[in-house]
Amino acid sequence: MMGKTVCYDFVLYLAEICMHTIACCSFKGGTAKTSTVMHLGVFLAKKFHKKVLLIDFDAQANLSTGLGFSSDEEDTMVAVLREEKTIQEVIKQSHIKGLDVVPGNVYLDGVEATAPIVNDLYGHERLRKAIAGLDYDFVFIDTPPSLGWLTQSAFFAANYSMIAAVPEPYSILALNRLQEYHEKIGNHHNLEILGVVLSFWDERGATNQAFVNAIDQAFPDKLFDTKIRRDICVSRAVLRGKPVCDVYPESRAAYDYERLAAEVMKRITGEKEKKKSLEAVHV
Repeated sequence: MMGKTVCYDFVLYLAEICMHTIACCSFKGGTAKTSTVMHLGVFLAKKFHKKVLLIDFDAQANLSTGLGFSSDEEDTMVAVLREEKTIQEVIKQSHIKGLDVVPGNVYLDGVEATAPIVNDLYGHERLRKAIAGLDYDFVFIDTPPSLGWLTQSAFFAANYSMIAAVPEPYSILALNRLQEYHEKIGNHHNLEILGVVLSFWDERGATNQAFVNAIDQAFPDKLFDTKIRRDICVSRAVLRGKPVCDVYPESRAAYDYERLAAEVMKRITGEKEKKKSLEAVHV
């Protein structure tokens, strides 16, 4: 496919960026949330040479299996949340240079109801404390498709959130709930909405503009320009425990995810410059 070279005009900014923690969320399944987390991590490590940590915070452990790890891993965030191990002890290296993973497993489901977390009034702060001081450029947290304790913990640990959606009615309707949830979290924690990612995009869709308008209404100016087009290559690659760029480097999905990674970098740089300007105004 021609025209696959992504332009990185903002590369001069990259050295200024410190660790950013991004919680990727959705209020329903089937939004390509996990695939988005995985491929953003892959491209930020491979193309931008960033140190990236992916935390599988979903009991389904699809992020782990998508990168070739077993869903039955014993060393997961469960042990960290229970203070049985440090996060450094459960971090695993992926086959991609610069990309590390904390696997998930089924025991994440309901972990907040187990000791000692159940007796900790500030249990939702445990993830934030666990990742404090890590030496990464990016930490992505893949949350379950719900607004429960795990997602709340991820939000309190993050300084950005990224919302996964698909151009379907129920996915778009769920954005209103997410918007309300963000406002509640924002009352207690500074959480920037980095953007909304649309996956399974069909450029010929008759209702595309209606979905885009609905997203803009819930999260004004937050929809990423890059949309991830539907591509069977993603599913085929996941079945082999690899990202799509390793198996189908010329696929539409590989191209789209690379462009999305570039746009994420640009947005974060823009947010940082905006904050500097506001700080200068208030001095």
